[in-house]
Amino acid sequence: MWMMLLCCVVASAQSMTVKVTVTNDWKEDKTNEPVVVKFSDMKKVNFEVKSVTVKCKGKDVPCQLDDMDGNGRPDEVFFLADIKDKDTKTFEVKLSAKEQGAKGKEQEDRIYTALQLRDKQDKHPDVLRVEAPGKSNIFNDIYMHGITLESDVVGYRIYFDHRQNIDLYGKKHRRIELPVTQFYTSEEQLAEGYGVDVLWAGDAIGCGSFKDWKKGQPENWTEVGVRGQRVVTTGPLRTIVEVYDLGVKEEDDLLYDMHQYYTLYAGHRDMQVEVQFTPSSGKKPFEKKFFCTGVQKVGETADEATRKGHKSQGFVKKEGLAASWGCDYPDMGKKQQWAPEAVGLAVYVPKEYISDTKEDKLNYLFVVQPDKKHCLRYHVSFCADKEDEGYHTAKDWFASLDDWKDQVNHPVTVKVE
Repeated sequence: MWMMLLCCVVASAQSMTVKVTVTNDWKEDKTNEPVVVKFSDMKKVNFEVKSVTVKCKGKDVPCQLDDMDGNGRPDEVFFLADIKDKDTKTFEVKLSAKEQGAKGKEQEDRIYTALQLRDKQDKHPDVLRVEAPGKSNIFNDIYMHGITLESDVVGYRIYFDHRQNIDLYGKKHRRIELPVTQFYTSEEQLAEGYGVDVLWAGDAIGCGSFKDWKKGQPENWTEVGVRGQRVVTTGPLRTIVEVYDLGVKEEDDLLYDMHQYYTLYAGHRDMQVEVQFTPSSGKKPFEKKFFCTGVQKVGETADEATRKGHKSQGFVKKEGLAASWGCDYPDMGKKQQWAPEAVGLAVYVPKEYISDTKEDKLNYLFVVQPDKKHCLRYHVSFCADKEDEGYHTAKDWFASLDDWKDQVNHPVTVKVE
């Protein structure tokens, strides 16, 4: 009898099921809405979690386990939910000490993340972190020139150099493509319907790149002690990557560390950016430090033939939206290989971070300041005219952005019982 009771206790200690209610208080339906369930919001998990299942009304919901603090053990469950306006759904989340069987692992990868090295054998090995002295130029030693994120809608990459520009990959079909094209789409792949790099930033800010603000203009991150990139967590539904600069030095001897976190969800074209600062020392108070982000004026310097009828246009508003639309070559050095691409760009910055708005010959800009905790957040998004399911005119793209901003500002409410 005692042995049977002991077995039951041990068995029950190897799994835990919690009820999670997700409420959409907003006036519109939510699709592919991110839901995060933190272990810290549950009762103490007293076993090593190796798998998770999520169900809603008895049906399996695709999900993933994420290790956010990098200690080798998961601490969050993530899944996506479709919820109608003013509605609530209940999910059962089961954590288990057992590995899932083959059947439990059968779910579509709707996210791709890569940080790869360029090697002599052209195998491009995957790594989780790359770190180098700030003066080292290893831009060409990183395959795809930086860390890469892709959802089934769009793709991004962040350059591993002093620019840290966000580059864009647009595609015709909603699917994962970067494992095949690696951002360098061949003529044969283009003929087969694959997407391609769709933006040339040059000296502009691109789409939501984060820059220093000096002497009334954006500046790259040149005075850096150490720069690095790492994969925090990835797929099949969410990826988070980190871009960091340690020992950023200003002319007035202000010294600080900067960590940028980029989050991309399956089914989404927009990407969340969170920037955290750790001030170290300096004569100038960090609270008076300014930075900037925004969107470039796409096709502003292009001729009429290159623009293909797409007028370069855009705006920046104090309410937090900056956007542009235009058409230009995505690679000025390979005009014969890649034709001009029409794209729409957008950045949404909450008003509490905005110090000023600016417009110069290349960009629509926000001058921003971190909050009292030395942190700021914003969102970037883009569309490519080549998409089957997307936007094809400036009018339609601009008209969609207020709704996007409202979507961002009205996340679902998650309650764990």
